[in-house]
Amino acid sequence: MSIKTKLLSILGGAILGTSVSGATAATLDFTESSFIGANGNVAGTTYAITTSGGSLTWGQSQDGSTCVGLDCIRDGLGIGDDEITIGSEEIRIDFGTTVRITDFSFLDLFSSSNGNNRERAVVTYDGGSMFFDALLTETPGGDSGFLAVTGLNILSDFLTFTADGTNDNLGRDDYALASVTVAPVPLPPALVMFIVALGGIGYLGHKRGTKN
Repeated sequence: MSIKTKLLSILGGAILGTSVSGATAATLDFTESSFIGANGNVAGTTYAITTSGGSLTWGQSQDGSTCVGLDCIRDGLGIGDDEITIGSEEIRIDFGTTVRITDFSFLDLFSSSNGNNRERAVVTYDGGSMFFDALLTETPGGDSGFLAVTGLNILSDFLTFTADGTNDNLGRDDYALASVTVAPVPLPPALVMFIVALGGIGYLGHKRGTKN
């Protein structure tokens, strides 16, 4: 068996092993009572959280009446005063490889009582950005400013979170990052078949070599 064929076989096996290693979607829940940490592992890769405009904070207690599917003990991530405020404040999450982002959730993202103003969360990723306005039903004084966004298909190795709305008539636009759901990026079926074929060629070459 040639060195080239052997290398292709090893590479194919390694890539295939990575694609079927069992890594599944996982949620980084920043509302847990014990902070999960600014560095760690998720969905088969690593994550690291950094900030600009101030220090990362996570200690504010969750308040209000809405927060679904999370621990909802803390409000989530913020900067300095426990929230990401419009201006220079930014939270960035870097992943060890390109991942698929499927869900976000936010807290303290409010609309004004008259509905004229809404706080806004802005998410930037590799190749684009999107924004999420507060629900009109989430107003200060009883609600949590909770917003869950599901069914996304963002492929990126990083995310940044900033604020860029108006306000809730009580102050500047700000909010807390409650969670991010991450999934590994599956290999396309055609690529998986190609890798399997390479592995098969390598195996047959090895068998011929042992007979000789």
